[in-house]
Amino acid sequence: MSMRKTFVFALMLLPCFAFAFDDDGKVLIDGPEADLTLGELRQALLTVPEDVRGLILTQPQKIRNIMDSTYMVKVGAERALKKGLDKDPVLQAKLWNYRLNLLAAADVKDVQHRMIGNDVDYEAVAREQYLVQQDKFRKPAEYEASHILFTITKDGRNEEQQLAKLSRLREDIVKGKITFAEAAKKFSMDDGTASKGGSLGKFEEGRMVPAFEKALKHLKPGDISQPVKTRYGLHLILLQGKTEPKVRPFEEVKEQIIEEARKKAENDIKIDYWLKVKNDPKAKVDEQLFKSFMAKPVVLEKP
Repeated sequence: MSMRKTFVFALMLLPCFAFAFDDDGKVLIDGPEADLTLGELRQALLTVPEDVRGLILTQPQKIRNIMDSTYMVKVGAERALKKGLDKDPVLQAKLWNYRLNLLAAADVKDVQHRMIGNDVDYEAVAREQYLVQQDKFRKPAEYEASHILFTITKDGRNEEQQLAKLSRLREDIVKGKITFAEAAKKFSMDDGTASKGGSLGKFEEGRMVPAFEKALKHLKPGDISQPVKTRYGLHLILLQGKTEPKVRPFEEVKEQIIEEARKKAENDIKIDYWLKVKNDPKAKVDEQLFKSFMAKPVVLEKP
């Protein structure tokens, strides 16, 4: 739900609120149809999610935007009230439902807050998960490589010719007649890397197409592959470096594990909360009344 809609509902549900600051009653925008007080701006700012509210409070333009939009919404709400639209049963039902959901969500959050401990309480759990789920925290191998690409026509008619040319170029590089970088700049058909001497930079295992990856795995740093065919064409690959896969240190992933554990705990508490409400044996359905309603399920009387 947008901030504007949130404020409309808040405005209608809570037309009056206690002033928390001495200047809350001061008029910030004096308009022909509605006023906006400083207290109402503070109320609108409270609807901003807490995790970003602090940042927004340091940005005058953002606050001005919220002030303007809140005033605009208040004018619209005042017009609706003057027309008696607040008496519309559908709107009243929506306001009722919205209020129920807000309050219920607040109680769930309160229960979660009370039941979930501090991060310190989760560190032991995090360390246990780290030890039993090592693969989850394994950092894949990282390669640093360059390549030279010769493209092939769609019909493949020039494949043999390109393969022969690339093989001869490899021989020249191996014999020292030309460096790999010079050859890439001069002959590679990959416009994105040719000017950089064919450099692909560093990349993790699994980022390249299978045939390219397979060739990489058989190279040692400094090796140049035989021509490799992929859907892009024919490649010569120079492996410049490789970092073996390793498990990330616990301290590096601790916060991630704790956050995941907290979210799981929050979700488990939420599910348990609603299951207990739904399955409460003290809550009895008047089946006869329900059956009677279902025989003629009218929700709004016709005028």
